[in-house]
Amino acid sequence: MEIKNQVIDRVDNPNIVAEVSKVAAAGWFYAICSKSEIERIKDPQNGDDFILLLRADIIADNMRLYRVVKHYVDIAVGSGVEWSLEEFYKTDYFEYFKNHLPVDLKEKVDGIATGLIFTKEANGLIFKTDFGFCSVLSASLFYFIKFSFLALIDSGGRIPPEVCVASLRIAIRTMFEKEALDFDWDPRGIIPEDIEKLITAPYPYIMTFLAGHEYSHFLNGDLDDYHAVQKTISTYFKDGEDYKKIGAYNSNQKQEFAADLGALNYPKFDDEEYNLYYYYALSWFAILAIFEAAENTMFPPFNKQSHPGAKARYNNILNNAKRPLNFEEMKEFYTVDLPRLVSYYEEIIIEDVQYNCEAYEFEGSVYLAAPNTEWRGPELIDRVDY
Repeated sequence: MEIKNQVIDRVDNPNIVAEVSKVAAAGWFYAICSKSEIERIKDPQNGDDFILLLRADIIADNMRLYRVVKHYVDIAVGSGVEWSLEEFYKTDYFEYFKNHLPVDLKEKVDGIATGLIFTKEANGLIFKTDFGFCSVLSASLFYFIKFSFLALIDSGGRIPPEVCVASLRIAIRTMFEKEALDFDWDPRGIIPEDIEKLITAPYPYIMTFLAGHEYSHFLNGDLDDYHAVQKTISTYFKDGEDYKKIGAYNSNQKQEFAADLGALNYPKFDDEEYNLYYYYALSWFAILAIFEAAENTMFPPFNKQSHPGAKARYNNILNNAKRPLNFEEMKEFYTVDLPRLVSYYEEIIIEDVQYNCEAYEFEGSVYLAAPNTEWRGPELIDRVDY
């Protein structure tokens, strides 16, 4: 009744609307946040609180995602485990990169709050808030990386070509924000355990690289007022227009190239680890190039883009970044084999988008194979879509 009266009085007191919004929003958050997190969301005091608010707000606006998180909450509560949304989406990739920086650089980025959220683009973002700089990585990246690599890995012929194409469709649709984010409930098919390990192995390295890329923007001095823009982080409930805009930075292409190099040149990894880190950094731009082939086919670019293309960024690393010790033995793979594989899938995806455009446009789920087959399993018949 108190809230109702506040709404009625808002004409005389416009400021009360913000307070009502806080109370109403908190009602959605109670099911997915701990009590202490609710208090932090109501009155953010630092960058970590602000990221928690963004995370909870976006989840609450996506019914499938909300149901998945609520399911994990119920499991935790039923097991007597204290639930925390922040801990559930905790990531150590920023910390890992930071801990491998020289001391002077580590001190510079120590005050940046970081975390995982579901963003509009499956990518990274750094932005300024009233609580200082924050940097986030999209939780959707896991699915984009996983399903992209299902097509790219050498399985010795075990993965059928049609499964590879379907897997790329899932990855691309995730980037387009068309794929439902309920992968934990509906994994889109059956992937053999050994292959599952292969296609999830790149994730930690790529996420560390992307965290390093965002840190590098800060270390390179790119985040000035000249490049400040309002950027949309989510469009899940569009209602005719984008919303949830935050202050971010629109970097130019030169700065993007430099940030990529910084992510490789700034940290001090041991030789063996850097071999893999370099390999997966290049692999990230390989899968991004395949996505861009689909994106440019569906939405041809007309204006100059702030970010250079994935292939240009790939070559920038190849030509200018610190090289790993095993570069010479991997040189043919980096300069011939991987680019050739990317070109192969670019052609397939461009043709697939041209002839099956609707498969990339509808909102829902795409599967690795038809029901009741080896790569799909039985069809889920009790699913409720929203």
